[in-house]
Amino acid sequence: MAVKIRLTRMGRKKRPYYRMNVADSRSPRDGRFIESIGVYNPILDPPQIDVDEERVNYWLDQGAQPSDTVRNLLQKKGVLLKRSLVKRGLDEQAVEEELKKWEVLQMERRRQQDATKEQAKAAKLEAKQEEEEKAKQEAEAKEEAAPEAENAGQPESGEVEAEAAEAQAPEEAPAPAEEEKPAGEADASEDKAEEPAGDESAVPAEAQADVAEEAASEPEEAPAPAEDSADDEKKEA
Repeated sequence: MAVKIRLTRMGRKKRPYYRMNVADSRSPRDGRFIESIGVYNPILDPPQIDVDEERVNYWLDQGAQPSDTVRNLLQKKGVLLKRSLVKRGLDEQAVEEELKKWEVLQMERRRQQDATKEQAKAAKLEAKQEEEEKAKQEAEAKEEAAPEAENAGQPESGEVEAEAAEAQAPEEAPAPAEEEKPAGEADASEDKAEEPAGDESAVPAEAQADVAEEAASEPEEAPAPAEDSADDEKKEA
């Protein structure tokens, strides 16, 4: 039978904790198990890891295979380090000294991790504050720009009045007065207008045509013969 050391989920929703159980590899995760040898609670800070080292070593000696998560937890607890030191043949005092050194290293590593977390948290908070400040400035800029945009869209009162005056000027402007003519010219023009039209203009066109035909029908007077003029000259001589 293949035996594994693995975690079994316990607790309620969003508040889990795990038991470190020895079970048959063919059994389901939360099914039957052979023995419970530890507890792991990840909700606490730092996480709680309680392990029965004697029973862990027993089952490891029996050939039980820990899961990857259980192996990591045993390494954090120092169980696997102590087991390897004992296998190397070191005495208890040497094993304790090595474990103390390992614990110091773990504490320093934990401090570094905590410092890194604090820095990341501070950087995140600073970035959030910068974003809020930027958003606030943008909102203020928009509020200031809104009235300016409205004023720019609407012409000033002076411009409106000027445009209205220009629009009304062509309508209200009187027609240009005709230049006054001198009294003499005015009377002369009136006399000309009252005078009747000339004879030619008063005679109808048909009458003019009749006169022209009569003139054409009358015989032209023939010139005196040349002999008569010669006799006259002789008599005078």
